[in-house]
Amino acid sequence: MENAPPPCYTHFHPMSRKAPAFLSAALLLVSALAGCAPKYATYASVNGDFRCLAPWRWKVITAHEGTHYTDTTFIGPFDPKFYLGAPSLSIRWYRDYASHRLGDGSLEMYSGPDDYIRQTLRNVYGPESQLAQPMNEVLVAGLPAKHFVVLSEAPAPAGARWGVLTDQTTGKRFVPQKHAYVVVPVPDGFYVLIYPATDPGYADHLAQFNTMVNTFFLAKDGPAGQALASGSGFSGAPAGSAP
Repeated sequence: MENAPPPCYTHFHPMSRKAPAFLSAALLLVSALAGCAPKYATYASVNGDFRCLAPWRWKVITAHEGTHYTDTTFIGPFDPKFYLGAPSLSIRWYRDYASHRLGDGSLEMYSGPDDYIRQTLRNVYGPESQLAQPMNEVLVAGLPAKHFVVLSEAPAPAGARWGVLTDQTTGKRFVPQKHAYVVVPVPDGFYVLIYPATDPGYADHLAQFNTMVNTFFLAKDGPAGQALASGSGFSGAPAGSAP
């Protein structure tokens, strides 16, 4: 292994309070000259509250409601095992006790991370869902966080093609959801890192989700919060079982 070529990815320096832009650019240039594309790129949020390694060349979409809710979603290349053929990863921020309007016009509000988990399991997935494994505590950005994976069958909308299975007994079409969550509390609210996969496609992009979680670095207590005194930085691999 001593003569093996260097891996083709961008190194992330988690303990640095500031990641110089020229450093990432230089590393990407080295990867290009080595004849291979990088696997990840350093992503810094538009509000400067977090950064992480995100999959190289995945599309980034951001949304926000003031500073009490933000959503950063990375959308990957076509994968027929995923609903709509679109694998994705998301990082959301919620301020405690602040309402957020959903796409159907209804409002959601959480008193904190535990309330978010309770409402998500009850309202989003329902009583027929189950956890793929016991909920466990991990360290993310140096903070105690909760990790869980939900298994659920969602009815497939008419015309949906990708990421859909058919029940051989009933003939009903459904989406075999396998969604991974990591919920990270901070003083003013909490972050949620999400991998909304399907059961057949879960392994396809689990490495990207683990990388995003394991390199998640918090600089501020939310998008409009104060700088975190310790940098609340990179924790290395999560404690316990990895997501």
